[in-house]
Amino acid sequence: MVLWSPLSATALLGHALYPLLHRGDCHGNNCNRAVTGTGNHLPPLTQRSADCRSFLLTTVTPAATTVTKTVEPTPNARLLHRDEVRSIEHQNAILARQATIKPTKVPSWAGGNCANTDEFRTGCLCFGVTASVSTAPRRTVTVTETLDWCEE
Repeated sequence: MVLWSPLSATALLGHALYPLLHRGDCHGNNCNRAVTGTGNHLPPLTQRSADCRSFLLTTVTPAATTVTKTVEPTPNARLLHRDEVRSIEHQNAILARQATIKPTKVPSWAGGNCANTDEFRTGCLCFGVTASVSTAPRRTVTVTETLDWCEE
């Protein structure tokens, strides 16, 4: 048997409302008013919400996967000297790189009110837009490696 007291109901309600009541820096500065406000000079709420979603989106592009294909040499040929092969491998080396892209440009409609990207980000969070991460598909790079042989 579960007993509900006014105290437990108040605690449950307080726990549910805490994130809404304690949003950090959601005080009434000009940037927050520009993002969340209803003035006639502001773009429609749908545009401001879309701009915030775009601004709070981080795109991660994983490093490419490298697939190496080796082509067999012809018979009766001489293999290149080992130093020559190392030199060719070094010249064709592909470095694995992963890129993370975060937007840094505040939309023009908020630029006059938001002093920097941190203020605009806070305004978007106060507007109720959450940050998100998108991962781009991993590219596959195919490298064809030919074992060079020289005819004698």
